[in-house]
Amino acid sequence: MATFKYIIRDTMRLLTRHFGVVLLTLVTVVAVFLAVGMSILLSVNVASLASQIESDLTVEAYLKDQEARSAVLEKLKNMPEIKEVRYISPEEALKRLDAKIGQGEQIISLLGDNPLPPSVIATVDRAENLSTVAREIEAFPEVEDVIYAGEVAERLASLAYFLNRFAMAVFFVALLTSLVIMMNTIRIALYSRREEIGVMLLVGATPSYVSLPFLLQGVILGGVGALIALFLLLRAYRWLVDVLSKVLPFFTMLDSPEISLWLFCLLVGGGVALGWLCSWTAVYKYVRRALKPR
Repeated sequence: MATFKYIIRDTMRLLTRHFGVVLLTLVTVVAVFLAVGMSILLSVNVASLASQIESDLTVEAYLKDQEARSAVLEKLKNMPEIKEVRYISPEEALKRLDAKIGQGEQIISLLGDNPLPPSVIATVDRAENLSTVAREIEAFPEVEDVIYAGEVAERLASLAYFLNRFAMAVFFVALLTSLVIMMNTIRIALYSRREEIGVMLLVGATPSYVSLPFLLQGVILGGVGALIALFLLLRAYRWLVDVLSKVLPFFTMLDSPEISLWLFCLLVGGGVALGWLCSWTAVYKYVRRALKPR
């Protein structure tokens, strides 16, 4: 019981003795885990969006005029890879746009006429046929342009790949920054109590007994900093989800309790592990050096 009281008392003394340094360390840890969390959320949302788009096996062909409707529909029905064909008139296209972004009437009032062209939506039987069918349809003389999910998904997949690498780079830079600052904080605490620690070791205190307050200091700094970062990150993320759901209703961001739990385990667990690692490295070297005979 006395050992436990000593550890708690000494840990609180370490956290308050050099308050300015401790506060700087805490702010750095918060900033580091905010950067890591933001890069992770951005990466997983782009990857999720790419996956959603890739599962859409449709090709939309924009026609040069409405007279081309019959010829294009006939050609598409003769293609074995296409399961279903649907014609979209300019009026229906405007209704679809209005349902997605709610600005169809404003477009008409600004332009004075419906600017949307007629189009045909073809549903392909398998994902591997999507690019081939899109290229064949694009070659039709009656078709002005072709849009299909595969093209967008490929670009998003490339972006997701880049963001994953970027997130890894941010993580390693943040990890290195946190290691340096937290280790310096622990070293300052060790240096300020070097005589006391030396006497304790000389009179028979075990290295574990001496080291525990410093280890606990690192764990508290890492864990609390990660918790603050998680709180700020989730608040900002919820706000962004609400704003985008109103401004861009067709864009769905990941929003579930599993995301919060996953981030909690990743960030807070990482903060605690980082704090313990920094403290243990600094304390182990110092105690080992203090125990050497002079």
